[in-house]
Amino acid sequence: MRVRIGILLAVIVSMVMTGVPSPASAAAGRSAIYGGGPFYSGGQGVMDTLRSSGFTTVVLWAIHVRADTGDLWLNDIRIISNGQYVGDSGWPARLATLKRAPTSVNRIEVSVGSAGPNDWGAIKTLIERDGTGSGSVLYRNFQVLRTITGADAINDDDEQQYDLTTTTAFANMVIGQGYKFTFVPYTNMAFWRSLKNNLGAAVDRVYLQAYAGGAGNNPATWAQQLGMPVDPGLWSRHGSGCASGDTPATVESRMRGWASSAGIPGGFLWLFDDMQACAAQGTPAQYAAAVNNATGSTTPSLPPGSNLALNRTATGSASCATTEAPAKAVNGSVSGGTTDKWCSTAATKQLQVDLGAGRSLTGFVVRHAGAGGESASWNTRDYNIAVSADGTTWTTVVQARGNTADVTTHLASATGRYVRLDVLTAEQSGTSAARVYEFEVYG
Repeated sequence: MRVRIGILLAVIVSMVMTGVPSPASAAAGRSAIYGGGPFYSGGQGVMDTLRSSGFTTVVLWAIHVRADTGDLWLNDIRIISNGQYVGDSGWPARLATLKRAPTSVNRIEVSVGSAGPNDWGAIKTLIERDGTGSGSVLYRNFQVLRTITGADAINDDDEQQYDLTTTTAFANMVIGQGYKFTFVPYTNMAFWRSLKNNLGAAVDRVYLQAYAGGAGNNPATWAQQLGMPVDPGLWSRHGSGCASGDTPATVESRMRGWASSAGIPGGFLWLFDDMQACAAQGTPAQYAAAVNNATGSTTPSLPPGSNLALNRTATGSASCATTEAPAKAVNGSVSGGTTDKWCSTAATKQLQVDLGAGRSLTGFVVRHAGAGGESASWNTRDYNIAVSADGTTWTTVVQARGNTADVTTHLASATGRYVRLDVLTAEQSGTSAARVYEFEVYG
């Protein structure tokens, strides 16, 4: 991945697993998670976290290749040498549990390459020296890798070599061993287009980096150039104070936008290691639900907990009519006709709910015009959700842009007594009235 600096070391910290749904509760969709050291050294606990997370694909990151010996390393640990597995004897058995029911995981990939060591340069050297026949060390080592990991696909994360001839030869070699082949591009579209033309249908997924060096990537453009839809990826909360990256709420909002504009079939998250370190900002289960909800079912699963806003005191900007007051948005109903909603045409459109006391919150559901039987063209397009302990100082926890759905679900870990919906663009055309049939706050 582009964000790699040196070799990731496993730092195992306690997970805060609040509100983890069972795999069966995840909405239809496909979602992948990359992980480094914890996927190897984190023990069975990490495997069980992945099984219950809602992620459908686990990507083991990253396999490095030695140009002199052909040895395969997982980050800084040598695991295969001269056709023999030399790693932790318990790791293959732990990996085997990933797909064991009950689980959300149905696919494992092994990522080859990064922005650090030039693994695809090493592969080029080995192929030019030894070829890709069954007797070559490259062939034997990757055959063993598939046996011990149960991997379904090789995940090509080439970020510097871009040699079409040797990459095509390598891909055909591992495809012959039973692997599928997937791309992880962030730049050099011409190379990936040519490689796709060479490999055809053997490439069954493209994981487009849409963060860091690939932050400006447009999934629609890449899909058009490669002739297949792509699964874009975002970076979870990370860095000093866990202040960088996306929360589950912003992941869901951005994925919904891409689902609308580019028809994405799924998405991925980088990086499990950071989710461990920043667990209070979002658990694997919350990130998986964000992707699955945005790219799968149109009726996503609810956030954990109960609706704390139900029949609470609601206030807001001036209503379209006395029969469309803020209280209608917290009465638990969307089926009472076209006045069973809060409606406002005020210049500043806000809906606020007092939960009665400070609460720990897990997420929000907004039921827009279409949920009440009105035109989907009146669904709220752009809005924020903010929380406050005192009704004076507010923290924005959800930023939704480009929404077209009748019902939107947002996972967010927050605390507060007051919750406010700020409508920025009330309708799809950018005009007139905000129409909210229900504003639900879970915790």
